[in-house]
Amino acid sequence: MTRQRSAIGKFNKLLMILLTLSMASSLAACSNGGGGADIAITDAAVYTADGDGTIEEAVVIEDGKIVYVGNSQGAEEFIGSDTKAIDLDGGTVMPGLVDSHMHPVLGAVSYLYEINLADSVGLDAYLETIGKFVKENPDLNAYVGVGFMRSEFDVVGPRKELLDKIMPDKPMMIRSADGHSLWVNSKAMELAGITAGTSDPEGGVIQRDPATGEPAGLLQESAMELVADLKPEYTKEQYKEAILWLQDWFNSVGTTTVFDAMVDIDKPAVYEAYQELAESGELSMRVRGAWYMYPEMGPDKFDSYIDKGAALSSGFKTPYFQMNAFKFFVDQVAEEATAYMDEPYEGRTDGWRGIKVWDGDVLADLFTKIDSKGFQLHIHQIGDAAATYALDAVEAAAKANGTRDSRHTFAHVQFMKDADIQRMADLKMNAVIAPYWMAMDDYYWDVYLPLLGEERVNNMYPAQSLVDGGVNVAVHSDFFVTEPDPGWLLYSAVTRTLPQRMADVWYEGMDVTRTTDIEHPMEDFLIGPLPPHDERLTLEEAVMAATYNGSYANFMENEIGSLEEGKYADIILFEDNIFDLDIEDVANAAPIMTIFDGRVVYDAAEAE
Repeated sequence: MTRQRSAIGKFNKLLMILLTLSMASSLAACSNGGGGADIAITDAAVYTADGDGTIEEAVVIEDGKIVYVGNSQGAEEFIGSDTKAIDLDGGTVMPGLVDSHMHPVLGAVSYLYEINLADSVGLDAYLETIGKFVKENPDLNAYVGVGFMRSEFDVVGPRKELLDKIMPDKPMMIRSADGHSLWVNSKAMELAGITAGTSDPEGGVIQRDPATGEPAGLLQESAMELVADLKPEYTKEQYKEAILWLQDWFNSVGTTTVFDAMVDIDKPAVYEAYQELAESGELSMRVRGAWYMYPEMGPDKFDSYIDKGAALSSGFKTPYFQMNAFKFFVDQVAEEATAYMDEPYEGRTDGWRGIKVWDGDVLADLFTKIDSKGFQLHIHQIGDAAATYALDAVEAAAKANGTRDSRHTFAHVQFMKDADIQRMADLKMNAVIAPYWMAMDDYYWDVYLPLLGEERVNNMYPAQSLVDGGVNVAVHSDFFVTEPDPGWLLYSAVTRTLPQRMADVWYEGMDVTRTTDIEHPMEDFLIGPLPPHDERLTLEEAVMAATYNGSYANFMENEIGSLEEGKYADIILFEDNIFDLDIEDVANAAPIMTIFDGRVVYDAAEAE
C-alpha cells in the first residue's frame, strides 16, 4: 500500500509538470501573436458574485468556459490575433441572469400565435387589440389570448358581452395577466355547456352576474379547464419556433438561464422541442423545468405521472435542458381572492379564505414519493395559510426520507409568517420572489387593499426577512406575467416601487402621483414604495439573487452563477458600473452584450 501511494504521488507530480509546461506553451503562443483566447474583457468592473463581493478587472473566455478572472495586465497574456478583445472602459461585467420561475413556452406562443394584450393599457385598448387580431385572422376556429389586468375590472371581472360584440360565432378565451382566470365569450360557454345551472368545479369559480345569476364571462382557477378542449393545439415545430424567437429576446435583456415552472407530461411536443433544440446546439439559454402535478388528474394517476416524469427526466442530460423538479400549486392568487389565507378576505361574511388546492395528507404523500426519487419540489405559494400546510408536507417528506440536499422551493412568497420563514431556513429551502411586483401600484389600491385590508397589504413580500432568516433568495419574472427587464428588476428590489418609465407607460394620462419617498403620506392611488420599507434589498443582494442564488436554487452553482475559472461563460456586460450609478439610473440599465456558452449571442451595437 505504501509503495502504491508513492507511485501514484510520482505520477501526479509528473502530470502536474506536463500540465504546467503545456499551459506555459499556450501562454507563450498567445503572447507571441498566436490565436489566443476567444474573448478577453478588460478595464471592467467584474462583479464575480462569488459570495465575497469580489470585484476584478478582467475575464477571459476559451472554448465556452471562463479561463481567467483577475487584473487586466494578467488578461493581456491570453490575447492573440484571433481574440475578441473588449476594453469596457469601467463598465460592469456580471454573470448572466437566472430567472428561476417562468412559463417560457406558454408565453412565447401567446406572443407569436395568439391575442397578446401586454402592450395594451385599459379596456378600450384591450378591445381594440382583440378586434384587430380577429380582423387579421378571420379563418381561425377559436381565438385565444392573454394579458388583461384584473385591476381593470370589478370582482365579477370582464363580461362576456364585450367579447360577443367582437366575435359572437366562435369561441374566444383570453387569460388574465396573472394566469389565474379566463375571460370568455358566450360561444365558448355554450360549446362547453356552461349555464346558470352549472356548479362551480372544485378549486374554481364561475363568476356570475349579480342581478341574473348567469355566468358573467370570467372563469377562475380550475373553472378554466371547462373550456380547455376548445383551445388550439400547437405542433412541435411551432414550439421550436416560439422558443428560438423567445431566446433572442431574453438574450437581449441578459437572461441566460430560465426555469420552466409548468411542463405538462401529457404534451410531449413541448419537452421534445426543448430536447431537440438542446441536442442540436440551438439553445442560447439554459432551461431547467418542473413537471406539473394537479389534483384534477385524479388519484389513480398521481403515482404513474411521477414515475413517468422521473423516467423522462433521465433522458435529458445536456447542459442546456434538464427536468429536475415537480411543480405544485398549494393555493392560487390574491387578486382573484383565491390565495389561501389565515384570515378571511375583507367583506366576506362566509369566512372565505381562498382555495386550499390539496388535501394536506395527500400532498405529504406525494412530496415524500417525489423527494425519495431525488427530485426537487417547486411550490407555488402566495397565502400564509398555504405556506403553513405546504411546509407541513415538506417536513413530512424530510422526516420519512431523511435529510438530503433537496433545495425545495417556494415561488412568489407574497404572505408568510415569521415562524414559517424560520421553517423554510431549517429545511434549507429556496424562496423565489418577484421584485417586479413589490410596489404600491394600481393592484395595491384597486385589488389587494379592498380584498385583504391595510394590515396585510402593508406586509407583503418579505424579501429582506427571507435573506436575514437564512433562506436562499432567488428571483423570477413569472413571464408571461411580467417581461424580464434587468433595470426594473434591480430597481424594484432596492426601492420597492416602480421605475419612472414603467409608471409613465402604465398610467399615462391618469391623475396619479409617483414618489420614491418612503415618508410621503399614503394617499389613494399613490405610486410609491411598498411597505414595510425595511424589506428592501441592497443592490448587491439583488444582483446575487438574480445570479448565483438562482444558480444554487437550480443545482447549477458549479456550472454558472458566478464568474470563476472553469465555469460556463454565461456573462452580461453593461456600459456603466451599475454599482456607481444613482439608483434611478440603475432602473434604466440594459446589457450592451450577452455572452452564452462563450459566444456572443447579443450585441447592442449590432442590434441597432
